[in-house]
Amino acid sequence: MEIKYRPRLYLWIVILSSITLAVTLTITSIKIVRGGKSFTKVIHEENKAFVVNTVRFGHGVMAHMGAETYESLINLALKSKTIQFLGVLDEKGNIIAQSELPSGLHLLETYDVRQLKDAAIIEETKNFHLMSYKARPEIVPTEEHMKHHATMTPETPGPHKPAWFLVGMDTSAFSRHYRDMVIQTVGAGAAVLLLGTAIIIFLGIIHRYELAHLSIERLQKIKRLLSFFVPQTAKNIIEKDPEKKALLDKYIQDATVFFLDIEGFTLLLEKYSQERINRTIEFYFSIFLNLIQQYGGDVNETAGDGMMVIFLDSDPVAHAQNAIQTALGIQEKCLKMSANNDNDGFDIKVNIGIHSGKVYLGSTKMRGSEGERWTFTASGAVTIMAARLAQYASEGQALIGEETARRVKGRFPMNRLGKVPLKNIKDSGEIYEISSAKKPF
Repeated sequence: MEIKYRPRLYLWIVILSSITLAVTLTITSIKIVRGGKSFTKVIHEENKAFVVNTVRFGHGVMAHMGAETYESLINLALKSKTIQFLGVLDEKGNIIAQSELPSGLHLLETYDVRQLKDAAIIEETKNFHLMSYKARPEIVPTEEHMKHHATMTPETPGPHKPAWFLVGMDTSAFSRHYRDMVIQTVGAGAAVLLLGTAIIIFLGIIHRYELAHLSIERLQKIKRLLSFFVPQTAKNIIEKDPEKKALLDKYIQDATVFFLDIEGFTLLLEKYSQERINRTIEFYFSIFLNLIQQYGGDVNETAGDGMMVIFLDSDPVAHAQNAIQTALGIQEKCLKMSANNDNDGFDIKVNIGIHSGKVYLGSTKMRGSEGERWTFTASGAVTIMAARLAQYASEGQALIGEETARRVKGRFPMNRLGKVPLKNIKDSGEIYEISSAKKPF
């Protein structure tokens, strides 16, 4: 199944992920900063009701009962886990009662009550806040109080009247809570960041995989398509070492060159439709290709009514013999199909020219303004001779040059034609016609 890559979709996913991460981290950072500034205040506000109610209620009861000591009130206040100290100031700011001072805390002998504020921090350390609270005793009426506390006898309050309370609060628990909150918030932000990064990386991997898959798939398609045009000899060279282009440079190689030409092709064009001619040519050429491949030949090129084939082998006799076996097989197939008349096209006669020897085998490079164009072929006198023999042959003849005949002498029945006039060739040498198939000795 072909995968369709959507670059815009991937780009939008990356952008949205980045925006989400940026917004999440920004909100987290703002919350941490604001939390650091207001956390203590929030905790104090939450505990203020408890602190105020404790000291004020205790003081109110004491005032109603006329107690001269604040020991009960101090003991009651210190029962809170957050209160470490309680001091009582009179109207002039003198300390009239206090609990034991925590380490590191120093009280003034007299406080300026004009500077004090209700529920305000007077002094603070890392884990301790000293706060001031205004004393507003709520004296319970005697009649109402006696209904509920018949055993209590109201007394006259002492000479000192409390006006302010100094409350020392332990903030270490608040700090730990705040630290835990920061750690959790940062952890959540880091988790979101890692998750988002992982998602982006994962999408990037998928993106690269899709591109690689598409590239491989595309290369395979190109390879399959090019394999229809590239000679097998060239493909074999490339597959051995695809990085070494020099392997495709031309070099001297012993080979047998085989040319095939359909006789009277121009007249066929006048007689039959182009579609029918093309269908018939492809039908015959497909049969010829099977024979060529069977005997180790490599179709180098085709041109309308003909084709060029190269036969290679480490044994110079073997590739010459394979070329002749191919020619005889093609002649036999053409005669058989003509006799049976089992194709929907028309009968054709194939003229063949074969010659063996040293050729210049490799890529012919043409350089133009738009780039290079390579063709893999065998060039030289042997190729020209084979082509001229195919042109000279008629009525379905298979002609071979003198060197090819020498190599396969005695292996096939041959008719000696002597020297024949070939275009642009002064001396054709002795030319032979292969008349009928015969298995090699």
